[in-house]
Amino acid sequence: MARNQHAVIWTRLSGEPEKMGDLLLSADQASFTYREDYISSGQAGFCLLGDASIWGADTVVYPVSERIAVFPRMLSLIPGANPRNLQRRHYLDLLKARLGKEPPRGQETEWQLLLMGGHGGIGHIDIFPDDISAEQWYRSRASLNDDPGAAKRSGKRSQLWRMLKREVLDENLDFDPQQIEQVLGPTPSVGGMISKLLVSVTPTGKTPVFYAPGVSNKKSVVLKVEPPEYKGMLDLEALCLDIHEESGFEVPWHKRLDDEDLHFLAVERFDRSAEGLPVPMESLFSVIATGDHKFRETGDMFLEELGGKLDRLSQVANLAPDTNEQLYRRILMALLTGNGDLHLDNVSLLGGLADCRLSPIYDPAPMRAWPRHDLVSAIPYNPEGYADRGAIFVEFGSSFGLSDRQTQECIHDALAATSSYAERVDALDRVPGRQRQQLIEIVRQERLLLEKYVTSQ
Repeated sequence: MARNQHAVIWTRLSGEPEKMGDLLLSADQASFTYREDYISSGQAGFCLLGDASIWGADTVVYPVSERIAVFPRMLSLIPGANPRNLQRRHYLDLLKARLGKEPPRGQETEWQLLLMGGHGGIGHIDIFPDDISAEQWYRSRASLNDDPGAAKRSGKRSQLWRMLKREVLDENLDFDPQQIEQVLGPTPSVGGMISKLLVSVTPTGKTPVFYAPGVSNKKSVVLKVEPPEYKGMLDLEALCLDIHEESGFEVPWHKRLDDEDLHFLAVERFDRSAEGLPVPMESLFSVIATGDHKFRETGDMFLEELGGKLDRLSQVANLAPDTNEQLYRRILMALLTGNGDLHLDNVSLLGGLADCRLSPIYDPAPMRAWPRHDLVSAIPYNPEGYADRGAIFVEFGSSFGLSDRQTQECIHDALAATSSYAERVDALDRVPGRQRQQLIEIVRQERLLLEKYVTSQ
């Protein structure tokens, strides 16, 4: 890779496209410098701890490594390398056509993927190779509203379905990546174990009709596509979203959709305002890694340290007062629904330094239903000195700064919210019996362990 690679960051926070500043990447460092007029605008920076109110005209720097090859905030704009990431495969096909050979593994290819698709993704920043590319892309997005039907015309929709059936169902079908780009646009997908696309949908009807991201008068969603090896996963995730919503958590609009052998879960994006403008959104992983350069992966900290991380963040960001309690409540719900995949990329903050809050619930799939994913917590914790897991999760309340009374209240609420969960899981016919029984047994055991430490109210 060349010593220095240049790109630009733009945003539509104000309603109009404007340049934030310039991004440079070298072999050992990423750096970003704001434009003076953007600093004076007072708008949110490209990431929380890289905000212009902290750095001003100084260049923001981050030491890159093989594990984090750009600023942590930008990782979500590079399609993940998991086997069924549709967008990554699509971009690599386009890059292969451009290069005339297979793209090599490494930082150079990751950088090219960021430039190809680092715009229109989750959050408020858009990354381009240069300002001309930025201006062209914003014009092309504006034209979608002039002809929104162009994104779903039958020929292109057929190409999309062929891609989904080949990449998700492993059917031997060919498709035209150029036509897929016209349907979806060069916009990044979302990380995670299963395929996800950013599209727009019509909220009514059972048969899915997809449009390009950002089309007006449609719902902008993260569209999850169920792989055959995880049959019923989306039914379980939809159930967990419902249970969280019933118990008072903020949950986005969501809908299960089916089309022949393809099964989808559409979840409305909450990184967009009612007017369709981007809202800053950043995962806890990104925030922690930006502030602590020794932190490179989730395993670099214990779950009991998370409350302290939020306390330190609150010294520079105006976090909602109940952030620690709300996060503890989410951890209890994950334990009692079999969601062992509540890692630091599955919890995010919305807003800038002045108005920072936890995002709505997302990705609450109870992955412990599958033996290979039977992990109590994706964020490790130290079990030494505790009688059992129930005692550990009770003690976590104090690590989040809660009193004994507050901790007990959170546990009571979580147990009540999940009291009928096992029966509701058992009623999901699409979920294989083995997965249902494993999940039911797991959550019943977790309830028994936690109930031992509940005091009467």
